Amino acid sequence: MQSLLLFAVALLVGYYLSVYVSKPVKKNGRSLPNRLPHVKFRNIEILPCVRIHTKSKTIWFHHWFYLSVIVVGALLLYDNIMHYTTAKAAAGASIGGIIQGLRYPDRFRFRHPRLHK
Repeated sequence: MQSLLLFAVALLVGYYLSVYVSKPVKKNGRSLPNRLPHVKFRNIEILPCVRIHTKSKTIWFHHWFYLSVIVVGALLLYDNIMHYTTAKAAAGASIGGIIQGLRYPDRFRFRHPRLHK
């Protein structure tokens, strides 16, 4: 029962943390893009989201996508990983972030026209 409660609390924390991080910041009446810093190396952005810029398009990996890959990969590679309390909390927080990311209308759109020149 305790592990189920821990998983549920971590799921809620992950969901609301994703909402907080992805929600635009309002400052002096104008909207700033997001709360995370921009980390970019050449044509690859790592933060606030993973984007690969080519000549004509941008391939955008949403946070729900790479969180899904991490959770499924961890479950496939480590068969007894869910016996650990920290793994349950991390999986709950990740699944909360996945649920939040799937609420966007462009959730399944990965290719966009070139965003930044």
